[in-house]
Amino acid sequence: MKHPCKYHPGTEALWYCAHDGLYLCQQCVDGDEDHRMEARCLLCNHDLLPAGQSHMGPLWQRLGRYLRQPFSLPLLPLLAIWAVLAALLPPLWAMVPVALVAGLPTLVFSAALMTLRAGPRKGRKAAFPAWDCLAESASWKSALWQALPALLVIGLAGLLMVAVSVPAGLLVAVIGMLLVPALWLAVLVQGAEPGAYAAAANYIVSAPRDYAVAAGFASLGCVSAVALVAVALDVLPLPLVQGVAGLLAAWWWLVLADLCGEIAARHGRLWGLNQGGRRVPLPLAERRQRTQLCAGRFDKVLLTTSKIIKTKKATVADWQHHDRLLAVLGKEDERIALAEPYLDCLIGAQAWSVALELVARQRHRDAQWLPAAPALRLALAEGVYTRDPKLVVALLKELHQKYPEFADLGEAYLLLAKVLAEAFGLSGKAEQYLRYVESHCRDARLRQKVADCRLAWG
Repeated sequence: MKHPCKYHPGTEALWYCAHDGLYLCQQCVDGDEDHRMEARCLLCNHDLLPAGQSHMGPLWQRLGRYLRQPFSLPLLPLLAIWAVLAALLPPLWAMVPVALVAGLPTLVFSAALMTLRAGPRKGRKAAFPAWDCLAESASWKSALWQALPALLVIGLAGLLMVAVSVPAGLLVAVIGMLLVPALWLAVLVQGAEPGAYAAAANYIVSAPRDYAVAAGFASLGCVSAVALVAVALDVLPLPLVQGVAGLLAAWWWLVLADLCGEIAARHGRLWGLNQGGRRVPLPLAERRQRTQLCAGRFDKVLLTTSKIIKTKKATVADWQHHDRLLAVLGKEDERIALAEPYLDCLIGAQAWSVALELVARQRHRDAQWLPAAPALRLALAEGVYTRDPKLVVALLKELHQKYPEFADLGEAYLLLAKVLAEAFGLSGKAEQYLRYVESHCRDARLRQKVADCRLAWG
């Protein structure tokens, strides 16, 4: 494990937050599981980098590395092939298509290089593609579709230089090359199909800063290479100039492929690439709370849970979570103030064991504490009369004195009489409550229940 997550130590970090200097796993990240959203830190809401690029910095700061990359030992043969074959060609217009054929290995190798760079770093076995990529039909197909727009721009610019003027041709080259990286990325992400070009604008808009580096190199690098060849024509023999042109073409192509591959690696999750990380089944809100708890940011979590428990969708788990947070933070006054709403939620969910624990906790603080609302007392008594008959007696006795207008007073006293008679054997005391129901309640159904109770206790 290269980097463990700061807040989930047993999990490998897939992301790095430059703002807080943290390595984070997918559980700590704001972004859906398919990575169609830009990844953001759940703690500070700043953009994240893939963990393998935590110390890379902006693309433009690493441009020198990419400019030197084609001179690496594995890539030198590609430069040599294009340069030597171009130098050996006769000085005819026929050299142009032949020179392109000489550059085919470079085109195919560049397509394979882009694919390798765009993939997840932890799965790479080599820094460069193997030479057997030249035998893969997929690499050839991608190479041809990526080469097409660049060759069209170069061909049109060359035609204008000859037929119109050199400035006109250079202007077309400068403008046209600005779009080439987007078209290469479209083929890389969408696949080697004609329709892939339609998605090119997305890669310009979604990665503007990094794309500007690649587009600037594509445009200025192409024009600079043409200028160097034009100068070389005045001072070098023609075969040597042709060799220099082939060398510069191979160098430009490999550097641009490397830059595009790096852009795809940095932003691939946004575009649907590099989705090999472990999927996170937990909802985003729960992941955010867990991360904030691990980071010790209890006040933030408390603010969130306070909003949740005020909604009708709040569950028992939400209330328990909020209650534990209040206990951890020592906010006992708030726990006491929320006891009745919490109890109401527990009764609604028929969580009688938790409800009894809550009542016991409140009565431990204050031996006289009982829910203030008579309806809440009756609902609690109906749920726990077999579990805690003493509590039922405390909840329901003397209700007619405290809440004379309570609509369900008859039901409450019938339940109280049942508990007194069956749980404690106090039939005489139970009879007093039955008489109260007879004398104060006009509901025939209640009167029938009174008769049934007397018959059962006979």
